[in-house]
Amino acid sequence: MASTTQAQEPGGFLPPILPSPPDSLHTSNSVPHLGLPHPRLNPLRNGSNKESSFISHVDRRLLAISRRYEKRYNLGLGDEDTLLDDERGYENFGEIAKDMNGVIDVVWVSGTPSLQIPFLLNIAQTVQTSLPAFPYSPQSTFKLLNKLDLAFASLLQGSDVQTEERLPGFEGRRGKLSTTDKVRIRGTVERTRVAVVEVAGKDVPVDENTSMVQSATDTDEDMFSEDTSITETREGGGHRRWEMDIARVYERTLVELGASLDTSGLGGFG
Repeated sequence: MASTTQAQEPGGFLPPILPSPPDSLHTSNSVPHLGLPHPRLNPLRNGSNKESSFISHVDRRLLAISRRYEKRYNLGLGDEDTLLDDERGYENFGEIAKDMNGVIDVVWVSGTPSLQIPFLLNIAQTVQTSLPAFPYSPQSTFKLLNKLDLAFASLLQGSDVQTEERLPGFEGRRGKLSTTDKVRIRGTVERTRVAVVEVAGKDVPVDENTSMVQSATDTDEDMFSEDTSITETREGGGHRRWEMDIARVYERTLVELGASLDTSGLGGFG
């Protein structure tokens, strides 16, 4: 394994204030879908050198993202020309989404639920708190949230929701998410849904090319890139394009959580 990884976990949850996701679980045509990479066959052994290296690697990448996020306040102060790309503050949500996408892939490839769950919670929490800090970027936002949705729903199910393959570490009851994990995921999901609605509802220009179609040659990186020369406002109809995607934020995860938390006696989403 080339890379290594790990993280912490947010908690708490808000009462459900958004409508439940639509009955159909088909992905909206507005956002081309990004799948998850194939994980390693076996989880990293607890306490092994590979696990330690993985945790250190992911921690470093998340720290670098955090530093660039904080430096967004320093943009325009005159020293950007001397900085490397990975040292500059983020200028738009597409940039932070691209970096987060790479970390999600590394975490997923580990095939280790004990690492995937806390790291993905950490990433999802960071995404949620970062959304209001930048102009509304629907394409980048929904592509990143789609990938997190796939990851959480797959972990809750114990198998890849797209391929139906059993995930590493979920043989028998191994890897089964605890009720605490599920409550933390639910809290992050609900706060993110609120954040997306609030950001999308602001009268600000979209800071990216909101093309509805991905060409066959587009890469994942291309799909997170921003085009600030093209802007659409709510009045121009660009906002309405993404209404279906707003309603479908974390839809798979909500379905899996609704089923599992109902059976644990904690109730569904109403």
